[in-house]
Amino acid sequence: MKSNLNTIKLLIFVNIIIFIISLSIIYFRYSHISGTKKIPANLSKDETVNEEQAKIDELTSSFTTTTVATSELMTKSTENIVAEERPLEERLRRPKFIYFSSKAKKVELVGDFSGWVPQKMKKVSSNRWELTIEIPEGKYLYNFLVDGKIVLDPNNKKPPELSPQGFKSSVLELK
Repeated sequence: MKSNLNTIKLLIFVNIIIFIISLSIIYFRYSHISGTKKIPANLSKDETVNEEQAKIDELTSSFTTTTVATSELMTKSTENIVAEERPLEERLRRPKFIYFSSKAKKVELVGDFSGWVPQKMKKVSSNRWELTIEIPEGKYLYNFLVDGKIVLDPNNKKPPELSPQGFKSSVLELK
């Protein structure tokens, strides 16, 4: 079980590194637009300006196409939201997770709603731990981490399902 948690931490770390590398590539790839270039000896200044202008025009046209496509998607998404005619408060839920244990020293909640990152639960009495979170409607898998060990929710009557990480998880359906 501890190796699963270490695997999750490793995956999060790798994703952060990939994100940083991607940002660096984007920055260096497009930073030449505003930078200055040396003119090669065999080209005149006018030829270089025309070449640079062609590159800028090409990039600008692709940005314009992307902006139009994004605007259309946003409009369609907005139309879908309006068609639902349900206020935002109805679509977000605030489930309260409760775990009972008089022996536990530390209880955390993990689930796919938080990327399996542990969230500390508050001890509200000698044997009761609670945490309320705000998440959209949907189906979620979750578990408790009790003193570092993965535990199914003993109060959940639904049959557990297998998580992508390969361990049984409690099921939460919010409608």
